[in-house]
Amino acid sequence: MSATADMPKSEMIRRSMRCYVLGWWSWVPLLGFVMAMLAFADFRAVVNGMGRRWNAGRTRLLLGAWLAGIGIIITLLTGTIITLAILDSIAHG
Repeated sequence: MSATADMPKSEMIRRSMRCYVLGWWSWVPLLGFVMAMLAFADFRAVVNGMGRRWNAGRTRLLLGAWLAGIGIIITLLTGTIITLAILDSIAHG
């Protein structure tokens, strides 16, 4: 058994819930990228630390990771649209 598989169950559930909340926060433009990275860090820590044990917050953990992924896509699309609008404005005065 590795050292990362020793995560206490309470920590596993707390981080699963935190991943879910950070996943929602990742939808906020600009701030969302940082929140998504934190959500992915919690996701990875829980997955590596739970081993073969059951996680009561598994659904929230998976939803948090999905929300964080969608949040990154939203942030990238928003940034691209704003950049294109600024470049168009500069080009056409």
